Amino acid sequence: MPGRRVRRHFSLLTEFERGLIIGMETAGWSTRRVARQVDRSECAVRTCWEQWTRDNTHLRRSGSGTTRKTTRREDRRIVRQKLVCPTVTRSTIQSDEGVPIVPQTISRRLAEANLQSKRPVRVLPLTPKHRRLHLQWYHVRATWNATDLQNVVFSDESWFVLETHDNGVRVWSSPDETSTLVVVRGPLTGQRYVDDILQPHVGSFLNGLPGAIFQQDNARPHTARVAQDFLSHAQTLPWPARCPDLSPIEHVWDQLKHQMPLCHSVHDLEVAVQDLWVHLPQDNISRLINTTPDRVAACIAAGGCSTRY
Repeated sequence: MPGRRVRRHFSLLTEFERGLIIGMETAGWSTRRVARQVDRSECAVRTCWEQWTRDNTHLRRSGSGTTRKTTRREDRRIVRQKLVCPTVTRSTIQSDEGVPIVPQTISRRLAEANLQSKRPVRVLPLTPKHRRLHLQWYHVRATWNATDLQNVVFSDESWFVLETHDNGVRVWSSPDETSTLVVVRGPLTGQRYVDDILQPHVGSFLNGLPGAIFQQDNARPHTARVAQDFLSHAQTLPWPARCPDLSPIEHVWDQLKHQMPLCHSVHDLEVAVQDLWVHLPQDNISRLINTTPDRVAACIAAGGCSTRY
């Protein structure tokens, strides 16, 4: 491709290419023929040959630029964090490194490994279809009040991790004073969702609440056929995609993560999450549920887009 050829002409000669140029020039090849053979510019071939005849070496002289701010070990750590967690941001890598490096340095180290840095997403990107479906859902339930929401059982999962490269644990719960926080290690599949959460906790919980409406988002374990079959006899609340503004438990997770102490093992992490959940004030949960109509009204005013919630 022409574009690739131009970029190649402006890249540095490799040690192998320098050896080829010197060998062909020594054999009497013309500069134009050598340049065509190695797919390089005649200027680069001529400069390489002049350096060999003048200095009797083909090694590239070190430049006079600034020294690298990171060591090879730190470079490997930056690349490893990106490979383990593709969504990690430059600010997170910068805080984990513990050395005074600027975000541009992290971007350059990732670019050297053919990787790209990420910027944190402040709001979920919404397509026109998302906004249209959000408005439809909001208008149907625009007249709901706190009494209607008493029958809704909200549920959600969240990750709690030690570091950016740690698997951590996943916890599930519904914001109700009688609910149990379920800790799940490893990936959550549709079958595990049924075996570890729906059967032992949700089924009996809904049977004890006549007229209860179960809410869950559109995560893959929730939309799996085995999970849909289990909830076929229960009343569920349809939930629009990419709509965390309405879920009160999303704010509960945010409160818990801001109160998390420093943990040194996964076991300590589980104990800390359980302890924070037990001591979570019920007034906060009730206030989040009762303000759901306000969030619905704000979403309608925003035209289906994200809100300050």
